[in-house]
This record gives sequence, C-alpha cells and structure tokens, in this order.
Amino acid sequence: MMPAEFFTSTVKLSELPTDYQPQVAMVGRSNVGKSSMINHLTHQKNLARVSSGPGRTQTINLYHIDERFFLVDLPGYGYARASKEGRQVFSEMIHDYLAYTRQLRLVLLIIDARIPFSDLDTKMIAWLTKKEIPFVIVMNKMDKLTGAEARKLNAELEAKYPGVSRIEHSITSATNRDKLWAAIKIAVATPERELPEAIAEDDGFDLIEEVPSADVEVLD
Repeated sequence: MMPAEFFTSTVKLSELPTDYQPQVAMVGRSNVGKSSMINHLTHQKNLARVSSGPGRTQTINLYHIDERFFLVDLPGYGYARASKEGRQVFSEMIHDYLAYTRQLRLVLLIIDARIPFSDLDTKMIAWLTKKEIPFVIVMNKMDKLTGAEARKLNAELEAKYPGVSRIEHSITSATNRDKLWAAIKIAVATPERELPEAIAEDDGFDLIEEVPSADVEVLD
C-alpha cells in the first residue's frame, strides 16, 4: 500500500503542479463512484469526499501518491442542476485538463456496470482515441451484476470497442484493485506526452450538448 494524501483542489489549470510528476485522471458520468474508488485504491475511508448525490465534484482534485505521482479526480459529466453557462464551464474544464496537461499518462474512464453505456461515454472514448490519450475502461460496481449480466456487458463493450483495455472492479469485493494499480504503475513509468503546438478550435467536445432542459447535471 502506497501512502496517499490530498494535495489540492482547483478550477484553474494554471494552479496545477508544473513539475515532472505523472498524473492519472479519473473521468466518468455523474455519481459513478470516482471518490469512493480513490478511497478504495488508497485504503483510506475519508481521503476523497464521498456524497450520496450526484454533482458534488465541481473542481479538479489532486491526490499525491507515494510523493511520486498524482491521482486526479475530474468533475463528473451527466445531469446537473446548473445554468447552461455553468455546465459549459465544467465541460471546458474537463477538456482543457485532458488536452493540455503534459504530465497526463493515463485516463481511467469509469462506468457504472449497472447503467447502460451513455452517449457521453461514447463521446469521451471517441475523443480520447482521436487524441491518442491512453485510457482504460473501468467497469465499476461489477458485484451488482449476475454472471450472465457481466458476460453480456463485456461482450457489448468488446463488440463496440474491440481491443480497448477493460478492468472489472468492485469496491465491495475489492475485485481487481491490484489490477488497477498495475495499470497505473505501468502508465506512470511511461515518458511525458508530447502536446501539439496548437489545438484546433473544433477540437473540443461538449459533454452536455444533448441535455434538453435546465434540470441537468454535469458533475460527480
């Protein structure tokens, strides 16, 4: 078990660490369980704040692991009670972090195994693939599925995204915690990514564009 501590929360990329230490980002739809997963991975019950409702993570939260690299919890995407302008801010925050952070080594795209794969998840995968950003689909809450349901989910993801790395995970049963750490350790040992000199204006994504009303949430 590696020591872990909360490092900082921010909404500005300019306030993120600028040193060489690698970063591994966690993304996913609102209320998918990112904060609980951080606590589970680090064997600390209260390292990351866990809420019973969606939309609580509204900042970029960094956790320093073994004083060597960072786990980064990004705001969740999905429904959120926020203005259109507010939702756009969160979408841009996620995009800018993923697009411009040179220290980023891996994205853990977390899904709730019980919930159908969303259009926003599909959009995120397409963008990560286009930008050649390494990512792993983490199928969380697998303990809630029957064996048949688990096989069906794996078959659907393999058919839709052949060859994309997937890790089944459960906080309750501690399924594949070691496998997640193995993927993280391999990633943080890779060289620093090279960013393009310029990013096209149409390079972004809109994680809230299909939301039809004001009762929506973008958040964790």
